[in-house]
Amino acid sequence: MRDIDKIVEDDENQVVEWKESWQDKYLEWICGYANAQGGTLYIGVDDNGNVIGLDSKVQKKLLEDIPNKITAAFGITCDVNLKSKDKKKYIQVEVKKSRLPLNLHGRYYYRTGSVKKEITGFELTEFIIKSTGTSYDAMISDIPRDKLTFEAFKKRYLNVMPGNHDFDEDLISFRLMQEDGQMTNAGVLFADQWNIQHSRIFCTRWNGLDKAGSVQDALDDQEITGSVLSLFDNAMDFVRKNSKKGWRKDKDQRIELPDYPERAVEEGLVNALIHRSYLQTGAHSQIDIYDDRMVITNPGGMYDGSEVQLLDLRHVPSKLRNPILADVFGRLRLMERRGSGFKKILDAYESEERYTDSLKPEFYTDGYNFFLTLWNLNYAYDKAQNKAQVKAQSGALSDREYILLLLRENPSVTQNELSEIMGKSRRSIQMIMKELIDSGTVERVGSKKVGTWIVK
Repeated sequence: MRDIDKIVEDDENQVVEWKESWQDKYLEWICGYANAQGGTLYIGVDDNGNVIGLDSKVQKKLLEDIPNKITAAFGITCDVNLKSKDKKKYIQVEVKKSRLPLNLHGRYYYRTGSVKKEITGFELTEFIIKSTGTSYDAMISDIPRDKLTFEAFKKRYLNVMPGNHDFDEDLISFRLMQEDGQMTNAGVLFADQWNIQHSRIFCTRWNGLDKAGSVQDALDDQEITGSVLSLFDNAMDFVRKNSKKGWRKDKDQRIELPDYPERAVEEGLVNALIHRSYLQTGAHSQIDIYDDRMVITNPGGMYDGSEVQLLDLRHVPSKLRNPILADVFGRLRLMERRGSGFKKILDAYESEERYTDSLKPEFYTDGYNFFLTLWNLNYAYDKAQNKAQVKAQSGALSDREYILLLLRENPSVTQNELSEIMGKSRRSIQMIMKELIDSGTVERVGSKKVGTWIVK
């Protein structure tokens, strides 16, 4: 049994709900709990978690009525208990997760985050599929094997696992095809032919910081179709074509300065392909690249209904909407077969020289779509450089003023970068910086590698 004192400390959440009195509409909450991960409903507790108590006659009636109403509505039983705190009585209704989908008068409810929602359309289809212990990608397709080819898949697979192969046996082993020759949906998605129309990706490079920021809204766009391998390869090509990968020389090594860490983009695209919902007819994934960020949008929220923005991103358990797709991507070494993609994206960013906490990737779901925002690591630097160069070229700035402007616009800029931007020798920059530091005009905070400049 759950302890009310502990519940008060935790506040209302995905598995807890407080109600001052009973109403029959709360059967919807019970349905939602049973269809999710279970939960507890408290009757006689206010919105702040304070036990306000129930009248003795109400207690007796509810202890009889609630179990009967639950059984009549769903054919299940729940623990309904009378509890006490500070001599005040309240009722605790403990709901266990149901093995089969439950409905209330033909309507299905689900508890996600701290709210109850009715599930309909593709979400209901996906929910029923999940409740049977299978997944969309494991379902049998009506497209026969002889209508499909797998040349792209073969090429990548043989590159990873060279040797002689009975390819159809491999398709069976990977669960892309059944022994009787019937293809699964996963098999169709890996085929060279584009048979699942809404699996496509729309890619756009926008001009500015939003979708309508100028007369020429889009600088580049592409609709990508084909197998999931083609989607991945062509989407990566689009991102590479529409982003920069600069570098600088530091002593005897070359320091890469990409707009976006390639590992983070790869992981974001793989996650988009293996975790998206393919049940939404007419839906598609999107890659929108703006001046300062890239947003990868994916049909389908978190598979367990949770809100990713509320989770500890480094400790999110892997729950796969399409386990066969994930397994095959792992076999093809396009992703690790264990571990969180979220963590890899964060690690890829944090390893970059120009990373700051303000550029931390953002993960968000509205329940219907998943959004990954990757920030352009060079945007602030390029903006500062362009602004300062315009002023310097107009003769309005001295070298000292030029450096101060660059430091204000981009506090993480290095002396090597200042040298490159201004076309001055490293020695000249060092001398000016020493003067600024000695005079107290500029202060360095943090280490040489990840520190920042403060202009006073």
